[in-house]
Amino acid sequence: MILREKILAQLEQKYEQFLDFDRDFEDEAVRYSARLKDLAQWSSAELTDKLQDIATPGALPTAEFDAAPGLQVPFPHQWNNHQEARAWACEVLLNHPTVAVDGSQIKPDQDYSLPIAAVQVAWFLNHHTRDGRYVKDTVVQVLSPKDLLVELNGEKVVSEQTVNACRFELEVATLCARIKELAAQRSATSPLPVALFDSSLVISFADRLQEEMRDKHVKAMLRLLRCSRDAAVPVVGYVDASRARDLVHMLKHCFDLNDAEKLQDAQLINALLPWGGRTPMFVCARGGADQNKPGVLESFGSEFKRGIGFVYLKASATAPPARLEIPLWVYEQGLLDSVLDIVRAEIIVGNGYPYIIEAADAAAVITARDREAFYALFQRFAQDRKMDLRLSQKAASKARRR
Repeated sequence: MILREKILAQLEQKYEQFLDFDRDFEDEAVRYSARLKDLAQWSSAELTDKLQDIATPGALPTAEFDAAPGLQVPFPHQWNNHQEARAWACEVLLNHPTVAVDGSQIKPDQDYSLPIAAVQVAWFLNHHTRDGRYVKDTVVQVLSPKDLLVELNGEKVVSEQTVNACRFELEVATLCARIKELAAQRSATSPLPVALFDSSLVISFADRLQEEMRDKHVKAMLRLLRCSRDAAVPVVGYVDASRARDLVHMLKHCFDLNDAEKLQDAQLINALLPWGGRTPMFVCARGGADQNKPGVLESFGSEFKRGIGFVYLKASATAPPARLEIPLWVYEQGLLDSVLDIVRAEIIVGNGYPYIIEAADAAAVITARDREAFYALFQRFAQDRKMDLRLSQKAASKARRR
């Protein structure tokens, strides 16, 4: 139960702390926004020269920088209503297959003496044909004690990081399988397919993981990047509420600014972009979370250490722009505009969020009732096979109520 009066009293006590945070953010935003306008007057050659001696400047320009006045690549289409926008989206998507995956997981429950967990990945492939052909399916993986136990300080413990890593690996494996299928079905004249990944391709979160888990995430992402490149099927990492600070770090290095710890790229450039507009493509040159250690991108080797680009795309009139991370080969082969139009079309169909990702997410969701059913199945399985499964009083009470 939420105790309204007590919470309001606490909020009043901490009001000045919220206010101070907001003031600091505004100061950072004003300072960096002014320098962003200055940066927009530079050429890509000047910017590259300024950053050449910095190992991880956050971002590096592509040639698009010179063709994007005010750091804007405008979207040429305008409509009078959503019906017109949907008509454009349907025309763009027609016969262009799009595919997305998403996953959910059931974590190990300490109330059960035998460790068990599960991951579920759903995928949605829409061929966008006039007859409405699509495929939606799920893949489930049950994790046994052998899968879950890891050694930590000389002891075997159950690790939730293992569940997260298994989910990530299964998402990547599922998307790679769909990409290979699309490539096998494609002819030289077939419309371009696009794969959407509901997360970052840069996976900086892996910097904070144990080394074994970090390596699992890096190997999986390299598998996806290589699969996309070898199949010539673009993959887009779609981050709706990005907290990335690559452009912020780039500005800091260019103008010797104090660090803006509260400011994020999407907030910095939000006012620059109308709906559908985007920034030029930048090369991601991000460092690690720990300045004394190489970042996760350094583990991507010569192929992809500087092989992932990003743009910010205004996908909503009211929210900051989304971050789209895209392998540089897509840009270098002249496919970027086509890929971004397909993403825009998916956003229109999904009313502000790519429909293909939304559909995969809805299919992947594991509810509280699903979790209860999973553990009920496990209990019956253990009883039928006379396994020594012990439940805490809390879990046993729940089981009796089912």
